[in-house]
This record gives sequence, structure tokens and C-alpha cells, in this order.
Amino acid sequence: MQPTPDWRAGAAFLRQAAPELVPYLDKYGLCPLVPKPEAAYFEILLTGIVAQQLPPQVSLALVQKLTEAAGGSLTPATVLAADPQALQACGLAPIKVDYAQNFARLVLDGSIKPANFAAQTDSQILKQLLAVRGLGQWTIEMFLLLSLCRADVLPGDDYLLKKEFQKLYQLETLPKRGQIIKLTQGWRPWRGLAAWYLWQHAGQA
Repeated sequence: MQPTPDWRAGAAFLRQAAPELVPYLDKYGLCPLVPKPEAAYFEILLTGIVAQQLPPQVSLALVQKLTEAAGGSLTPATVLAADPQALQACGLAPIKVDYAQNFARLVLDGSIKPANFAAQTDSQILKQLLAVRGLGQWTIEMFLLLSLCRADVLPGDDYLLKKEFQKLYQLETLPKRGQIIKLTQGWRPWRGLAAWYLWQHAGQA
């Protein structure tokens, strides 16, 4: 299990390093994120594959149907054993069925070892998961931050985050990933925590 970062220490750091975030720190309080259990990693990442280019409500309903089709639980074994036709009947595109079952196969044969994530760096996990068809960088970075609580992960391609940076710095256009990384160099090693505060603000807009 991943340890929970000292979010209080991170907030204190950001007060000094990013005074522009102080109003958000004051308004939203202590970050409540805690690491998800290892047993949940597969389903979380599989949901990321399923949810690509789908509205949240549609993807949630689809995951529920897939869970039923897989016998009540989404594990590597149940997903790989499921009839591809049955998974497609839930509304999952054939290519996503292939992605899902390939991911399950990689976990079962040990090519992907979620049990090792706790001991690996952000870069190591990112490189490993980017090799999985159907998993993109945004999905993996969101997993690193929200599920593993990696405090310095910055999903620089996230649309809501870009909108918040545009407002925060009064930029004429949405910033690109590289610009966001440059703007936040001084926020290391708490850029992920800063992103959480910006998302809270976006949710209140």
C-alpha cells in the first residue's frame, strides 16, 4: 500500500512557493486523498480504457454492465475469461474489448505487476503502462495522482487544469503542456497537490 503524503506539509510549502494558490488553500482545506488499495488498480485502469472518449455517465453505466458480464467483478481473470461477444453486447467497442483483454493478459502473465507500483517511481510506472494499448498518458497520470497519491504528478493535458491555469495567470489562450510545466517548476515536489486545489476551484465554477 502506498503511504499517504503529508498533505499538510505540501500545503504549507505551496503557501510559500505559490502564493497565487493561497485563496484556494484557504477555501478548500486539507486534501483528503488517500491511496487506493492495490486490489483496485486493475479495475481503475480498465475503467480508464473503457471511458476514453465517452461521457462520464455513459462510461459508468458501461462499467456496471461489464462487471455483470464478467461475473460480478472486474479482475484480470474474469475479464480475460469473458466472451468477447458478451463484452461487446454491453456496448463496448470491439477495439476496446481487445484492449481490455490484452491488459488483463499482461497482468496475468506478469508483464504488468501492480504489486510493484509502490516501489517504483512515477516515471517507471508511466513507461510501463504506456506500453499497454488503450492507456494514454492522461489516464495514467490521473491514476498516479488520484489512486497512488503521487504528490508531484501534473496531468498537463487535462482540460480543466488548463482552463484554471488560463484564468489564474490571465493567459489569452489555453496553455500547452510545456507551458504549464514551466509555470510550475517552483511548485515541485507538490505539483499534483496544487492540481487538486485547482480542480476544486474548477468544480465550483
